[in-house]
Amino acid sequence: MSMIKVLLPLLMITPVLAAGKGGGSVADLAWPAVNFVILLTGLLYFVKKPMREMFDKNAEDVSNLFEYADRRDKEAKIKLEMYQKKMENLEGEKAKIVKNAETEAQEFVKKAQEESRAYLERMERDAESKIQHEKETLQNKLTEDLVTEVINKAKTKIASDGDLNKKATNKLISQI
Repeated sequence: MSMIKVLLPLLMITPVLAAGKGGGSVADLAWPAVNFVILLTGLLYFVKKPMREMFDKNAEDVSNLFEYADRRDKEAKIKLEMYQKKMENLEGEKAKIVKNAETEAQEFVKKAQEESRAYLERMERDAESKIQHEKETLQNKLTEDLVTEVINKAKTKIASDGDLNKKATNKLISQI
């Protein structure tokens, strides 16, 4: 009904506008005006429902779009808050990580020093042991060489002196 209220003044003005200054009468435009009203009524009858459905659908689509945008906005706000909290905690986490790294570095240095000290002590013990073994080996060799030299000199002296040769032979025979 509201559509008729809008179109009625338009229908009244149309014949007047169509007559213009040409000198024709308003009655000449009566049949075209009737045809126009019939056409307009038919169009309104057939197009009103699809137009209403189209506008209702568009209104629903717009409403759904606003709801979707609202949900996305809320999700974005939640994520923003979450990231802001993470950013606030970032400095604390950074300090904690640096502190842990420093502690681990100090422990590593301390452990490396202890391992180095233990390695040096073991090397010293090994070196002392090796020196002691070489010393004993050299003393044994020196003693052996000395004994061999003494025996060789005794043999040479006994062999060169006949009197000593007889005494040594008699002594050996008496021991047998």
